[in-house]
Amino acid sequence: MLDVISAKPRGGLEALGEKMRKMVATATVAGAVFASVLAGAGTASAAQVNKRCEPSPSRSCSMASGFFSGGTIYVDIDAWLSPGAPGTYFTWTLGSCSGGAYASDPGKTWVCTLPASYYTLTATASFNAPVWELGLRW
Repeated sequence: MLDVISAKPRGGLEALGEKMRKMVATATVAGAVFASVLAGAGTASAAQVNKRCEPSPSRSCSMASGFFSGGTIYVDIDAWLSPGAPGTYFTWTLGSCSGGAYASDPGKTWVCTLPASYYTLTATASFNAPVWELGLRW
């Protein structure tokens, strides 16, 4: 019951009110920490790896994926030649997944489903070494 003049709880209720305030504050902090852990849980498994390679005599570019936990992985490749160079076709492999395109094509994304493992993405041009931009996302 409240004292009408001072608007303070009477007697033992004041101590109970202080305990409740501390409990609510503790629960609020714990809830905020838990929510931040949950929010980070969805992004912890996402990864993106990128690499750029300049033209080389091998006409290829490779990059390691790091550990991939399995499922869907996106392969991004953009390759281009210096102005006036004849067109070239390239192929790429990532585990059991592979594809190809012309270096003159716009950058492309391929979708693969692979088991958990460490992978190496390798792209190789048939002739004329392009500039490569490789990317993996999951």
